Amino acid sequence: MAINFGSKIEGTAYAVLNEIFGVFRGKGGFARPSRYEVILNPPAGTNANLVSSQIQEFRGDDTVRQTSLACENISFPGRNIDTTEDTNIYGPTRQIATGFSYAEVSATFRCSSDMKEKLYFETWQKQSFNSQTWAMGYYNDYIGKLQIYQLNEQNERTYGVEIWECFPKNIAQQTLDYATTDQQQKLDVTFSYRYWKNLGTEGKL
Repeated sequence: MAINFGSKIEGTAYAVLNEIFGVFRGKGGFARPSRYEVILNPPAGTNANLVSSQIQEFRGDDTVRQTSLACENISFPGRNIDTTEDTNIYGPTRQIATGFSYAEVSATFRCSSDMKEKLYFETWQKQSFNSQTWAMGYYNDYIGKLQIYQLNEQNERTYGVEIWECFPKNIAQQTLDYATTDQQQKLDVTFSYRYWKNLGTEGKL
């Protein structure tokens, strides 16, 4: 027996399960988290030093591309609207937007036998400091960009973001264990960045 909710909401349900699946089938199916593409763009490496020359070598020997392909998991970045409580009104209070902030992005990379993926991120980090003098580098010398795309079943990009002014803030420790003979070594990297843009709606802003 149907419950009577009143005349304002009477009528047939807006959609049934078949309709819901029909809509997504007509649009090419559901977006799947296992279908994605990552493109890493390290610093340009224009300074005349050993670290910068290593960055250029990584670009030339395809390490940058191969590391991008080795990304096992990553997340689209979030965005938070910072708010403050407006108490200058009668009745219930409300939240007013005062700014916005972004959370860091973490990713996991599969490591090849020569550990070049780890070396790549270590070299990127070294752009931010001098290991001889311990002096910190210039911001523009160690920031890069990161692009993340959602792919459909035909490997077409359907959504994408570009993360600006990013760098590998944290390279996680890696465990070595004699008991893990059937496992692959993986590397967790946390990226810090300034902001991100939706490449479809904000890419030209």
